[in-house]
Amino acid sequence: MRSSGLQDRNERGFTLLEVIVAVAILGMSLVTLLGLQIKTIRLQQISNRTTVATLLAQEKITEKMIEIGESESPPFYSESGEFEDETFEQYGWEYTVTATEAVTLFRIDLTVFWDEKDKTAQGVTLSSFVSTGTGS
Repeated sequence: MRSSGLQDRNERGFTLLEVIVAVAILGMSLVTLLGLQIKTIRLQQISNRTTVATLLAQEKITEKMIEIGESESPPFYSESGEFEDETFEQYGWEYTVTATEAVTLFRIDLTVFWDEKDKTAQGVTLSSFVSTGTGS
């Protein structure tokens, strides 16, 4: 028979301190991974909003370009509004039409935003030029 003291030395397990350190390292790793996951979800939401805002801005600026291109009088104005589709009710838009040095050429600046308070940081701005076709 073996003595119990010799058996304890040969068949040692983890000490309580080793287990506590391992659990602490595991806990810190999980907290870090959870924080990264939350940040990834936020970035994905911003990416989705930016993509939708860009598509809405392209659609709206095309509408305004057609409208201005068909008009006879110079359209110097600003306008803002919201999208009619309930899917995009959180998005708003505003645009400005300004003259250029060319008589029949106008600049359109259109911003689609999802945060009324901070339109530049929480939105997409597109600019384009359009000709009214009047004049020679």
